[in-house]
Amino acid sequence: MELNRTDYIILKLLMKKKCTSFFEGMTLQEIMDVTQTTRPTTYRKMMNMKEMGYVEKGCKSIQADTFYLLDKGINFIERKGEVEHD
Repeated sequence: MELNRTDYIILKLLMKKKCTSFFEGMTLQEIMDVTQTTRPTTYRKMMNMKEMGYVEKGCKSIQADTFYLLDKGINFIERKGEVEHD
């Protein structure tokens, strides 16, 4: 399975928000608010990217799972050169 445009947008979002460690992640709701995707679609995308090694589940935010980038996801975004630097 390959990444699609929405997957790429999610990876870029996680990078922009510096979600790169177990304690620094975004919830599905936070991701959905930006991507305008539904909960089932967003969850399915996150699980697919988790399976492919781009993201991992982080610590819980109250009862919600959070997600953060793994090295594979970080390297993918950096190779694309699309990250806005502050």
